[in-house]
Amino acid sequence: MVGSWLAFLEEKVAIPSVREAKNCPIHLLDDAQEEIKTYTSFDCFCYELSLDNRQYFLSSGIWYEVVHDFFVRINTAIKQIDNPKIAFLDWDGTESEGAYNLRCSEKTSLLNFDVKNIRYRGGQSQFEFCDLLHPKTRTLIFAKIASKSSGMSHLVEQVRRTSELLFSTDSGYRKELAKIFKKYHPKADTEWLKSRPRNGDWDFCLLSLGRPAAKLPFFAKCGLVRLCKDLNERGHSVSFASV
Repeated sequence: MVGSWLAFLEEKVAIPSVREAKNCPIHLLDDAQEEIKTYTSFDCFCYELSLDNRQYFLSSGIWYEVVHDFFVRINTAIKQIDNPKIAFLDWDGTESEGAYNLRCSEKTSLLNFDVKNIRYRGGQSQFEFCDLLHPKTRTLIFAKIASKSSGMSHLVEQVRRTSELLFSTDSGYRKELAKIFKKYHPKADTEWLKSRPRNGDWDFCLLSLGRPAAKLPFFAKCGLVRLCKDLNERGHSVSFASV
């Protein structure tokens, strides 16, 4: 991360500059902590820039321009993503994702599943079902402070993983999920977990804390559009909201 590089320069009492970036090594290590390869900080920088309705990226010291037709297509698709059926509490701009999810569950009818991981597939893997659940509208909500493409990538992957596991022909995940319901929300209805739900029985809502879809980084928009397309083709409803 750029912040790590800046902290390193502070220790050296050096001023950030292109020259410093080109002289500062980044060492890649294998599992045995042996060096595989070395890059410079300059090589590792990525930057995104919108200028005159065009999109540019800096990667490894080279500027690239996104094909304009693709740029327009992605931004058009972003505008067409549905709004959710429910309203959300405002985010105060400083809360962590966990604190926001907890506040929502305490002040509304949303059920909190944040950090309530499901051990599945031999106990080696842990999966988070969703962050919040709205029983009345049967909506699974996934919240993220989406200030970076990496944050959105994590959010998109969580939604994709839940969609694959929850609607799988293998009932193992749903059995483990029923245990999570019993532990944290014992009064919630879990009858639907006893059989495989049909695609479309539950809606997926991605909730961005702080950034509307139109202001997401471009790569984040690409991931969001692809997710919506994939899930829609499988019969699921997908919505996006920002608070």
